[in-house]
Amino acid sequence: MKDNFRQSMKWFHTWVGLSVGWILFFMFLTGTLGYFYQEITRWMEPERPFIQHNISTEQLITIAQTYLQKNAQGVDEWDINLPTVRNQNLRVGWRNPSEAGKKRGRYKTTVLDITTGEKVESRATGGGRLLYRMHYRLHYLSTKISYWIVGFCAMLMLLAVITGVVIHKKIFTDFFTFRAKKGLIGWLDIHNVLSVIALPFHFMITYSGLLFFLFTYMALSTNLQTNEDEYREMRKEIYPRTSHADSANQPAEMQDIASLYQQAKNTWKNDELNAVEVFAANDINAQFLFIRHETDITYNPNDQVMVNAITGEVIQQTPREYTAAGMIHNGFYSLHEGQFAGPLARWIYFLTGLIGTAMIASGLILWTTKRKPKQLKKPDGPDFGYRLVEQLNIGTIVGLPIAIAMYFYANRLLPVGMVDRVDWEANVMFISWALLLIYPAFRSPTRAWLEQLQLAALVYMALPLVNALTTDKHLVNSLQQQDWGLAAFDLTFFTVGCCFAFSAYKYKTLQPEKAMSRKAIRQDSAIDNESRLQLQCISKENG
Repeated sequence: MKDNFRQSMKWFHTWVGLSVGWILFFMFLTGTLGYFYQEITRWMEPERPFIQHNISTEQLITIAQTYLQKNAQGVDEWDINLPTVRNQNLRVGWRNPSEAGKKRGRYKTTVLDITTGEKVESRATGGGRLLYRMHYRLHYLSTKISYWIVGFCAMLMLLAVITGVVIHKKIFTDFFTFRAKKGLIGWLDIHNVLSVIALPFHFMITYSGLLFFLFTYMALSTNLQTNEDEYREMRKEIYPRTSHADSANQPAEMQDIASLYQQAKNTWKNDELNAVEVFAANDINAQFLFIRHETDITYNPNDQVMVNAITGEVIQQTPREYTAAGMIHNGFYSLHEGQFAGPLARWIYFLTGLIGTAMIASGLILWTTKRKPKQLKKPDGPDFGYRLVEQLNIGTIVGLPIAIAMYFYANRLLPVGMVDRVDWEANVMFISWALLLIYPAFRSPTRAWLEQLQLAALVYMALPLVNALTTDKHLVNSLQQQDWGLAAFDLTFFTVGCCFAFSAYKYKTLQPEKAMSRKAIRQDSAIDNESRLQLQCISKENG
């Protein structure tokens, strides 16, 4: 009975992984890049200045307020976002008055040059946020359809994680077992190790993502037509907003924001300012809201200090209190997005995300490896379904990273003043991916794997060179200016290229190209049959 149950779970795990594996690979890879979406955006806007060191928070606030007073007249709400470890530029924003027939006005954001106090004219780009949004919004599809597809895939991913644990009787023992052999056994061990090494992360990221789709995104996509008022109440519980005064339409002179920042520091005891929000600007009801960096995984009620912008008095407000549902939601959201994570924790998120991506890839390869001997024995060659899976594996596992590299190339090479530039950055990525999905259909699998791995190595190793030829934000200047964030990009691109080059080298040495003759087919079949027999012996040993 137990064996039948485990076999059922194994069948379910295999076919769930195959049916949505390529979408899950796309979601995991773009979602993993999303942990550095602010850093990616900064790299994709090379017009931004290098980091200016040794400038105080008060000086930054003064520069921002001077710009807003000059360029955001007649606007009630301002935002000032100070440089952080992740987004190391001074940014201001404001929401314009709403247009006719619309509830809210358009939000405008600008990066300021700290040395001049003026706006930085950056190229139009989708930046890292476009990649981040792809992991739950996909692309070219409506929001509603995307949410349903991604939500369904997240549910199957969670089931695949659970069934994967069930079918491995010695799952933690398997973690310490790796047999570096060609064929089925090697890929099985790789898949097991990748699955176990970050199992808590896989479960957390999938479960939390599914919660968002069930209770937030799905509700948004369906608009809760049955009871829209109920939905608004739910949103208020999860996202309580700090109450603020509205404009009284009575002009008044505000105090300097920098001078009132001391009120917030007296509350926090540290210089932890992240952002300032201004309500009813230049009005008798004007207020400054000082917001520090997140200090708690479920959001700390003391992270905000409201000050009267005219009198300078601290406005006593009821601390933001969350319901149990709101705290649970905020906790899972912080875990999923890594909102609380510092540089080290964010790199851990990034690496475990890559491990999850590799786990999905190894599972897809394992499916074809297991069926290869039987397919090669067929007189007419492998079935169409098998060849399609193999083609999709090559075009996705190696092709998608190349396509993402082409997104970065488009950012550097497309004309800066090009119309619809943001759209064409994404179009270049997806056109490249489409070509790389089609390419394996015209090559033998061995040659397609090798050539795409070599192409991936080339495009990533060449990115720092293209960056140096097209901008002044290249590695040498970044190191001289001690702008470690930008320097890390060039080094990361080159490292990724080296990893692909090493993979191509190992693939070529372990599996040299053979002519597809009857003799070669028999040789491949014999090798994989040997792996299959070894696997059967291991299974018997494990009971």
